Amino acid sequence: MASTKHIALLGSTGSIGRQTLDVIDSFPDRFRVVALACQRSVEDVVAQAKRYGPKLVAMADETAAGRAAEALRGSGIEVAAGVD
Repeated sequence: MASTKHIALLGSTGSIGRQTLDVIDSFPDRFRVVALACQRSVEDVVAQAKRYGPKLVAMADETAAGRAAEALRGSGIEVAAGVD
C-alpha cells in the first residue's frame, strides 16, 4: 500500500478547499492534513482544525488568527498570522 501523503491545504474554507477535504475524507488511510490556510473564516477553519488535527493553521487576517488561536487554545495546533 502507498504511504500516507501529508497535505497542506491553502484556501481550505473555500469551495475547492472543501471539495479537497471531501476527497481526503474518502481516503483517510492515504492522506493526512498537516496544515490548513485561509484568509479570515474563523469558524470554518476552527471546525476543520478540530476535525483534521493539523499541526498548523495559517490565516492572512491577523485579527481572525487571534480569534482562531483562542478557539484552538490547548489543542496543540499552532496558529500563524499574516500574509508572510
